[in-house]
Amino acid sequence: MAAPSEGDAASLLPDLPGGPLQAYRARASFCWKELALFLEGEDTLRLKKSIFSALEDDPLFARSCGHELSLEKHRELTFLRCKRVLGHALVRVEDMVQNPLSVLTLVTCLGTYDWSLAQKFLLHLLVFGFAIYKSGSERHLEYLPKILNMEIFGCFAVTEVSHGSNAKAIRTTAHYDPATEEFILHSPDFEAAKFWVGNMGKTATHAVVFAQLYTPGGHCHGLHSFLVQIRNPKTLLPMPGVMVGDIGKKLGLNGVDNGFAMFHKVRIPRQALLNQTGDVTPEGTYVTPFKDAKRRFGVSLNNLSIGRATIVAMSVMNLKLAVSIALRFSATRRQFGPTDEEEVPVLEYQTQQWRLLPYLAAAYAVDHFSKWLFLNLAEFQQGLIGTDRGTRQAELGREIHALVSGGKPLASWTAQRGIQECREACGGHGYLAVNRLGDLRNENDPNCTYEGDNNVLLQQTSGYLLGLLELRLQGGARLESPLGTVDFLEAYPDILDQRFSCPSVTGCLQSSVPLAAYEWLVCYLLRESVQKVNQEKRSGSSDFEARNNSQTFVEGPRSSVSVSGMAAKDREASWPGLGSGSSRGGCLGRAAELTGPQKPGCSTGSSREAWTGGNGPRAVRIFRTWSGSRGI
Repeated sequence: MAAPSEGDAASLLPDLPGGPLQAYRARASFCWKELALFLEGEDTLRLKKSIFSALEDDPLFARSCGHELSLEKHRELTFLRCKRVLGHALVRVEDMVQNPLSVLTLVTCLGTYDWSLAQKFLLHLLVFGFAIYKSGSERHLEYLPKILNMEIFGCFAVTEVSHGSNAKAIRTTAHYDPATEEFILHSPDFEAAKFWVGNMGKTATHAVVFAQLYTPGGHCHGLHSFLVQIRNPKTLLPMPGVMVGDIGKKLGLNGVDNGFAMFHKVRIPRQALLNQTGDVTPEGTYVTPFKDAKRRFGVSLNNLSIGRATIVAMSVMNLKLAVSIALRFSATRRQFGPTDEEEVPVLEYQTQQWRLLPYLAAAYAVDHFSKWLFLNLAEFQQGLIGTDRGTRQAELGREIHALVSGGKPLASWTAQRGIQECREACGGHGYLAVNRLGDLRNENDPNCTYEGDNNVLLQQTSGYLLGLLELRLQGGARLESPLGTVDFLEAYPDILDQRFSCPSVTGCLQSSVPLAAYEWLVCYLLRESVQKVNQEKRSGSSDFEARNNSQTFVEGPRSSVSVSGMAAKDREASWPGLGSGSSRGGCLGRAAELTGPQKPGCSTGSSREAWTGGNGPRAVRIFRTWSGSRGI
């Protein structure tokens, strides 16, 4: 990555304003501009600047001060802002394809302004729009320009009143009628109503609806997606046979209109079927390129992985915002001191550092994991669009599903706990609404449950690991995964025989030490889980009962493997900001270099012992072992 010219750097990263934080900033042991360029890259920094400039210059995005908006006004304003964002064309579609991280940049920048806006934009363009692009075919491409100019507005309808996590049991049906070449979409009762669907409450005109596909003779071919018009785009009145409405006020994100819908024998054309995983001929014959029904089902729900990976990035941004607020407050809030006349910032107290710095470290680590995961997910999705049906593609899909299923709980729970710690670390002032910590807490909270309840997702990650271990114990082929996150399981017996040995405290701070500990922990918990399940089966339990009675054992390895996989890949990965193909050693190690001794040309003063130790800044040292601190 070429360094920007002096003039470009000044406009891209202007000097920070003076004020009460200046004293701390002057003591930094690193050049913050160089660190920002390393972490983000010049292109991303320019994109962020263009996004924020567009919002700042547009009166529609001016904040209302002194009063709260009504629910209806909040939703109306969020919709208008979403339309304006699309009108600004801040990121072109071709840019999203060439640089998938631009998608995360746009969503998280919108989220720093208002998460309701970010969610509404995400659901319409990236969930609804991408579902049509990826799951459909040429006959559906006509809808994409209409999505971009908001001629139609969309939502993604999977969840029902009685079924969420168990998507296979969804009860909405789509029976094919060859006489009219139409599907008859029907909700048999209220429990089969689509529910919690973002954008459906007031504004969506179209929906990607998941239903059980039936062909003549009563043959059910499982879950498939259909593009369904639910409202008239000009009047927003429901289409015939569609009952649609809003579910009401939520704990947060009230700019998004979550809604419900029921279908009473609604007829839709045969071409409404998004036919990537299966199609129906005019005569009523079902055809599919997939021989394995389980794999077809998995591909049909791949859009959920995109949502979950985006939630990882959103959770990280929430944590970044909360930690920034708490650290800046702590650097300016003075309490007590060595004398009655001298009070010191609360950030100087060890307990305050112990509460906040692990979450600062976590923000860096999980941010890197989030970007790495999203780039690999984008590669996988490109393979699907290109009809790649190879063995590696299938294995990559399973690995990414396991990582996303473990990564979302890791990120959302870390943010949840971090935001609460930041709120408490700010004392009584942390309870004021104006500081946004309460909003961050409420708006991060659904990250733990939507797009898959965290505890349920963890079981999917655990199931993936247990399946790999079973293959390893059966003496099958060498255990390797496309991304290499679980290759260490090849040495499963040897890892369990290892014992901790580290001659010095300094040695313990090397990243290889916690990585080795996590690998051992995953292997140990997997062994315990297998033994527990087998014990249940020997006692006469069915497979379902054995797994149900072993859930607390089976869940054990889940978040550990997410952290282990991230750390393992960091050994050879490039940081996204450096561009493809660049290699400067481990990314986290490079970050440690940048926060080490002062770089020439950066105007800062000396560092303080409160922040540094014998092995670099304390935040960096905690960073290396962040996941072992305070149970994060």
